[in-house]
Amino acid sequence: MARPKTQLLSAARIADGAIELVDRTGDVQMVQLARHLGVAPSSLYSHVTGRAEVIDLARLRMLELMESVGPAHDWREAVANLLRRLTALYARHRRILPLLSTTAVACDRSIAVYEPMFAALIDGGFRRDQLRLVVAMVEFQAFGLAQGLPAPVMSDHIRETLPAYTASVDHSRYDLPTATEFSVAMVIGGLEAIRTHPGAP
Repeated sequence: MARPKTQLLSAARIADGAIELVDRTGDVQMVQLARHLGVAPSSLYSHVTGRAEVIDLARLRMLELMESVGPAHDWREAVANLLRRLTALYARHRRILPLLSTTAVACDRSIAVYEPMFAALIDGGFRRDQLRLVVAMVEFQAFGLAQGLPAPVMSDHIRETLPAYTASVDHSRYDLPTATEFSVAMVIGGLEAIRTHPGAP
């Protein structure tokens, strides 16, 4: 039997193609993705329902390719590990972040990546109503770290009237590893303060 001229479609191939397309163009649309994969749009729709599912597959594929988080000794290690790994992952694929932030997580395999951190937080004494807030905060930190600091606005008038802001601009630098460790320390310190105060929100 003759081999097919094009590689068969699979969820992984669709996700890889979507990531490649977004890394290059900043967006993914079904017709463009089909062209990128060398298939007809109808073939693509036989595997996915639409753009939202493609983005969710891309999210899952990225998380699967992320360095494994694995079990942690305590909640601090779990938070630090996830924040570091998500930041490194998102920094490699910055252009897909706006799409991820506006598309709901629908795959249980994506959610499973966060299970070790949920478990570690419960074991560490955090309330159940705090868990998703903590995970969301880690996600937001990773998103922000990956995108870096925005270019500052500066003018002679600003220098004359906003000395504290001017000092922050004159002395700022952005190094992703340093910023990541700063964020890890800040997040863990804040969570420790919340955990040890019974009346914390």
